[in-house]
Amino acid sequence: MNHSHHTLNHLIETLQTFLATPATAPPSSLLAMFQNAVTEVQRLQQQVKHQQTLFESVVYLAPVVIVLLDDTEQVILANQKYQKLATDFPASEPPISLFLNTIKDQLGKKWETLRNQHSSFSDQEVRFDPGAHDHPRWFACSGHWFVEPSGHLEMGNGESHSHYFLLVAHDITLLKRQQEEIRMNALRAVLAEEELTDGIRETLAGAIHQLQGPTNLISAAIARLKHRAETKGTEDPLCSTLQETLEKSTQVLDHLRHCTPLLDSAEESVPVNLNKLLRDVLSLCTHRLLAEGIMVNWQPALVLPSVLGHIGRLRSMFKHLITNAIEAMSHNRGDRELRICTQHDGERVTVFIEDTGPGIPEPLRLKVFEPFFTTKQTARRTGMGLAAVQEIVNSHAGTIYIDPNYSTGCRFIVQFPTAHYRNI
Repeated sequence: MNHSHHTLNHLIETLQTFLATPATAPPSSLLAMFQNAVTEVQRLQQQVKHQQTLFESVVYLAPVVIVLLDDTEQVILANQKYQKLATDFPASEPPISLFLNTIKDQLGKKWETLRNQHSSFSDQEVRFDPGAHDHPRWFACSGHWFVEPSGHLEMGNGESHSHYFLLVAHDITLLKRQQEEIRMNALRAVLAEEELTDGIRETLAGAIHQLQGPTNLISAAIARLKHRAETKGTEDPLCSTLQETLEKSTQVLDHLRHCTPLLDSAEESVPVNLNKLLRDVLSLCTHRLLAEGIMVNWQPALVLPSVLGHIGRLRSMFKHLITNAIEAMSHNRGDRELRICTQHDGERVTVFIEDTGPGIPEPLRLKVFEPFFTTKQTARRTGMGLAAVQEIVNSHAGTIYIDPNYSTGCRFIVQFPTAHYRNI
């Protein structure tokens, strides 16, 4: 670059000398000076062209995604890495739109602030989930806004400017996969403990529910005996016996309630990517899915807005639903297929969980969400699964219902407001 400035200065000096040369100078001298000036111009043009070609080659062959956008967010320059990435995505969803939408969702109002200040950001992670058997891809993104003089003058407005945005995205998929493997191993250990705790909580809740019925009957009998004693004026000896039994029963129930593990209320509400959460659950259930011969049809939205929630509780909820689907298909002699699809419309994230089991009869589609109700012919469960699912969905301002129009099994539809929409 310094050499170019030196050449340009030399050319200017040559032209100044030529223009300052008296008209009485010999024509041959003027011609020589003019030829030298033209030669310098041509050499400078070739050098600038060479530098431009070299710069374009460096950008084009860079091992990271580089995209330059104008002020309308239209691509005006993209390197080889971006063009290769574009071939992996549907034509209706170009990578740059997915990058921008995800980063805008993460930065929120800060995006406009940085844009107006011609500032920059860095280390924004973007996750693409192509679904099926393809692994997710991660990119660490940096962006910078700048203004470049266009070189054209506008009438009365001085020099015009063009606004640009430069996006650089580094593929960190390999690193993230290694981190995910470590995280999943730790998650399996945590979930094993959580499932044990949930089982204890469910068993004790069922015992309390079963004991509460006889206790209520004893309480009603005591009230009736006392009323009869007041009418006759004589106390029934059975009343004191029942009263003592009631006190003992109440003590046992209180003791069971104190022994019941409490739900973890200390977990903070954070932005959650349901695509990532569902992939975690499917990974945790892989062994059982393979053992049951169930094919998984995973159709996530390529990019999904975050929802605000408690990761542990949401993960437990989806694990309940997927486990229920696996159990529903365990006795199915036909095709066994679990289909999971995610969609969004900007305001809500929708998750469809479908199975090819026997389905749930219409009269029971609301009743299955009641505590202690179950359609499973097994003594190991108390029917708390879907009641717990309903409670978790409600606590996240969501909805869940069974699709009445789905006839080839059972389809649960779960919806949550996006983090952006919920904060409005």
